[in-house]
Amino acid sequence: MYTSTRSQLNLHTHQISYLLYYSPPRTHNSFHHSSNQTGNSPSIQFTSPTIMSTSQTILELSDEQKTEDYISPVENKSNLQSLRMQEKIALQSIHKLMTKEMIQIDQWLSVLYKTFEDLAYPPLHRVLQATTYFNDELQMWYETTKHEINNDWSNFCDRLKQYALDRQMNPSTWNHSLSTNNDILSFEYLIGTKFIRYSGIGDAKDWLLQTMNQFKQCGLRRLEQLQAIPFLLVDTTYLWHVENIDLIVSFELFSKLFLQKFTCTPLQPQDIPYGDTDKTLSVVTGSSFTSHLQKTIADEIIKKPTYFRGSKDDVHDWLDKLEQRFKMVKWSDEQTLQYISIYLQDDAQRWWPQASSVIKTWSSFTDAVTHAFGSTEAQQLAFEQLKWYKQTLIKILLNIMIPLWNYVKNIKDSLKLHVALQDPKTTDLFLLIARKVEDALSLTSLNNDIHSDHVTVNVVTHSKPLTRPFIQQ
Repeated sequence: MYTSTRSQLNLHTHQISYLLYYSPPRTHNSFHHSSNQTGNSPSIQFTSPTIMSTSQTILELSDEQKTEDYISPVENKSNLQSLRMQEKIALQSIHKLMTKEMIQIDQWLSVLYKTFEDLAYPPLHRVLQATTYFNDELQMWYETTKHEINNDWSNFCDRLKQYALDRQMNPSTWNHSLSTNNDILSFEYLIGTKFIRYSGIGDAKDWLLQTMNQFKQCGLRRLEQLQAIPFLLVDTTYLWHVENIDLIVSFELFSKLFLQKFTCTPLQPQDIPYGDTDKTLSVVTGSSFTSHLQKTIADEIIKKPTYFRGSKDDVHDWLDKLEQRFKMVKWSDEQTLQYISIYLQDDAQRWWPQASSVIKTWSSFTDAVTHAFGSTEAQQLAFEQLKWYKQTLIKILLNIMIPLWNYVKNIKDSLKLHVALQDPKTTDLFLLIARKVEDALSLTSLNNDIHSDHVTVNVVTHSKPLTRPFIQQ
């Protein structure tokens, strides 16, 4: 029996991923268990492959291979299961991150990172694995920030540290946590009994102010306010929230989008025509119509963004389209920069986090994005266009000139001079002129032949002497 259940495998020397998928050749002396040791787990030893000299014959190599131990599939499977168990034990050794331990977040992340490195854990799976050690409060925090984190480990660590720091600096605002299912049910019950739900009917601004005041009275923090939104909306407003849920990453952003969508100017009693006082109406007139139109366009801009993928797209064309839409809604620099990350994908999305720290105005953004993606792309595009124009022009000229050259080459010598004097520009015109010249020359030749025959006949007639016809008697 072994005296310890923990493995003595040195993960610094051999990574789990290496051990899982590679089994080096073993000999009698290269892989063994020490059955005489007490108090220690059996160790796994790997020997480097024997370097054979060039003088070793094929026969010697064959004899040496015959002496090696045969590893059965069952034993391989057992070793693989053992190594997977070592990985499981290493991951289970990480303790769950509790609220009181948030003050030591740096140490916890350091241990987690070291474990991942020792196991050669895939980078894309590290963030998700780390969240398995979160309590309910941190799970809720991750759900609201996972789109910004985007499975990036460094971004995840930075945001988690900032969250822990904010919690440490303002402990009084974090005294409400939904730690159990009962708490979640109580939270939903609180929203249902203390708050008024909104369906799109009534003044949206007044409802939002009343709801925010109720949040303050109940002592709900910003995260809980964001979580309360689905319980506060019904019918049309709830469907709108579902359509825009990826954009609503904070309560402030929800408030902005909500007011843009559902705020309108109510009709005043003095504006209602006589006889229509019993009707519930709402109108948008004058300057309010422009404002309402701008809000509608802004909503479309956010819901249907014009994406820019970096080096794959034309940055100048993208900026022109984007600026036209921003001018229509009259957004400030702060607003445009607030939403610009929605429009970036691929290379541009990876470029933005670092560039955003120094970009504070729209003009600085256009300069930076043009410098990053515009120069090479614009030159390449211009070169490709010029190349295409050149090839197209050459193709057109060849299509015109080659048939002409063939006609000129094969035309009768008697027609070349006459056709060349007409300078035809197309094959059709060339053929037309050639036919006319050929017909004209043929007619001239025919006339000359007729005139020559007539003269010959006359000459013969006049030169023949007159004789009396012979009459036989």
